[in-house]
Amino acid sequence: MRFKSAVWVCAVAALFAFALPALAQDGARSEVSVDFTGNFQSQATGLGVTDTPTYSGGFLANYRYHFNRWSAIEVNYDYTRFTQFYAPSGDSLTQSKAQEFTLAYVNTLGVRPGARLKPFVEVGTGALIFSPIPNGSTVAGLTDGRPAFLYGAGLDYRLMPRISVRLGYRGLLYKAPDFSVPSQTTNALTNMAEPYVGVAFRF
Repeated sequence: MRFKSAVWVCAVAALFAFALPALAQDGARSEVSVDFTGNFQSQATGLGVTDTPTYSGGFLANYRYHFNRWSAIEVNYDYTRFTQFYAPSGDSLTQSKAQEFTLAYVNTLGVRPGARLKPFVEVGTGALIFSPIPNGSTVAGLTDGRPAFLYGAGLDYRLMPRISVRLGYRGLLYKAPDFSVPSQTTNALTNMAEPYVGVAFRF
């Protein structure tokens, strides 16, 4: 499938990231975070078909490794589920689970480690995997994988030396899912907006 190469790149890079602590500078830190997300996929139109998705909530988990005050790398997993409505093909819809596997470079803007406010920006790549739910769909579709480009920004607010509240925005650019159903194919790019809030633990 088309997304396999992106998944392999993400997996190899993730293994490389977990091996880096042995090579990194003294004082570098790891973080894990758990976040609640809003998931808002934009409407996509192409080939005479319009894909209008519902909005949903989900959760995001990540591991971040800091090399120094400026740079970090992170791996992410996100899960949500929503419905894609397709027009003008009658009442065609596909309910699906959506999973995200991404790898990102994070720039922490050189903020000192003890600062209470820590902004960051990030960019990366990975894959989205859409798995149809047959009982909630009008057309029998197949699991659909999409390479994705990730961008985002956020802010950590330190509550305790190793615990912070994290607030951010992530965007994912990818081709709208069609589940291998011709009447649902747009071949159009779409954007998933993911505002999120959660807690980060530093160790």
